[in-house]
Amino acid sequence: MSTEREYDLVLLGATGYTGKLTAQYIFKSLPPDLKWAIAGRNKKKLLQLGQSLVLKDTSRQSPDTLIVNLDENDLDSMSKRTRLVISTVGPFQLYGSDTFAACARNGTHYLDCNGEAPWLKDMIRQHDAVAKENGSIMIPCCGFDCVPSDLSTWVAVQQIHRHFGAQTRRLDVCIHSVQGGISGGTLASVLQAFETYSLRHLYDAHAPFSLSPKRPIPTVPPKRTSLWTKVFGLLWIKYLGWMAYQPQGPVDRAIVHRSWGLLEPTDASYGHNFDFHAWLRTWGPVAAVLWHFGGLMLAPLILLRPIRKLLPRLWYQPGEGAGQSKIKNNWFEYRGVAEADTLTQPKPKVLVRMRYDGDPYVFTAIALGEAARILLWQQDTWAHKFGGGVMTPATLGDHYVSQLRASGVTIDVRNEPENGVVNPFGIDKLA
Repeated sequence: MSTEREYDLVLLGATGYTGKLTAQYIFKSLPPDLKWAIAGRNKKKLLQLGQSLVLKDTSRQSPDTLIVNLDENDLDSMSKRTRLVISTVGPFQLYGSDTFAACARNGTHYLDCNGEAPWLKDMIRQHDAVAKENGSIMIPCCGFDCVPSDLSTWVAVQQIHRHFGAQTRRLDVCIHSVQGGISGGTLASVLQAFETYSLRHLYDAHAPFSLSPKRPIPTVPPKRTSLWTKVFGLLWIKYLGWMAYQPQGPVDRAIVHRSWGLLEPTDASYGHNFDFHAWLRTWGPVAAVLWHFGGLMLAPLILLRPIRKLLPRLWYQPGEGAGQSKIKNNWFEYRGVAEADTLTQPKPKVLVRMRYDGDPYVFTAIALGEAARILLWQQDTWAHKFGGGVMTPATLGDHYVSQLRASGVTIDVRNEPENGVVNPFGIDKLA
C-alpha cells in the first residue's frame, strides 16, 4: 500500500458512543502531526466533535471532517484517501460490510471493534483473499471484544516458549472481575444477529475453529468437558476459582483459535494440541449453578421477537451509553492459566493477568488507537509479515503488549509458583 495518501487515518462512525471515545484518545495520544479525519453522515455532529476536541487541547489541530454515506462510491472514495480506516459503525452486520469490502479492494488497512462472529465469518470468506492480494491488513474485534483474551493468550504462549522451550496445550482465560455496562450499540448488535441469521448459522459461526484458516490435527485428544460442567455449569480451576459460562466466550474462542491458525506455520506457533477456553469467574459453586440455569432459562426469551423489540426501549439507544460520571470508577480484569505441552508431569504452567482501571469502552478506544499506531508505523509484526488479509489482535504481538502497557493497561505474566501459593495474583476478590 502506498504511504502517499491524503490521510494516515480516518475514523468512521466518530460521533457514536465508542467513536467519540476513540476520537478523544487519538486526538490526545497519537502523534500531533497525524494526518487524520473523522467521518460520518451528520456534518453538524462531526463539526461539534471536532470543536470539542480542540477545546481540550488548543495546541493540537482539529481533525478534518468527511461526510460519508455508507454506499459504495463514498466508501471507495474515503478508503482511497487514507492508509487506515477505523470503523466503529455498528451493528456491523447492518452497516459494516461495504466498508470492509472497500478497504480490502483498495489496499487500505482496517480496524474495528465488532464482536459479531457470524458477520466476521462472512467477511473472511468474501474478502480475505482480496485483502491479501492488495496488502490490506484487516484486524476486526480490536477492542474489549476480543483483545484481552487474544493478547493474554499471546503473552502466555510466548512465556511458555521462552521459559520451557515448549508449545501450549491448554489455556483457560476468565473475566475475573468487571464493572461496567453495555452501550446501546452493543445491545443492538446482539439483538440484530437473531434478525439476520438462522440459529444454525449462529451456532456454526460460534464454533471453536469457525474463523480459523485451518483445523487442528492434535496428537493427543483435548481434555473433555466433565458431566458436572455440562449439566450444572460447575468448574473449578486452580488459581482462577469457580468458573461459569461467559456470554462473550464463544467469540473470544473463535478469534483466539483464528490466531492459532494464522500463527501455526510460524515460529510463534501455539502448538498442534492447543485448546482455548473462556470463562466468567463467580463467587462460588452455588453462584456458578445459579448463573448456569439462569442463562438456560433466559436465553430462549431472546428468540422471541417481541422481547427483542422491547429491550432497546429499556436501555440506551444505538450511539448512546453511560456518561463520564457513571463510568469513571469502572474496571475489568482478565486472568488465565496456560499449560505447557510437555511429557513431564506435572506439566509447567504459566499465569497471565490483564487489568485496566477504567471503563471497557475506554479500553476499546485505547486498543483501537494503539493498534492504529502499530499498523501505521511498524513493519515487523506478524500482521505485516503476512502482508495482508484478515488478521487478529494477537498478530500485532509484543509491540501491542508494550503499547497497551504504556497506555495504562496492566499485563502481567509469570511462571507457576513453586512454593504452593494459592493466589499468586495478589488480593483475591472480585474487585
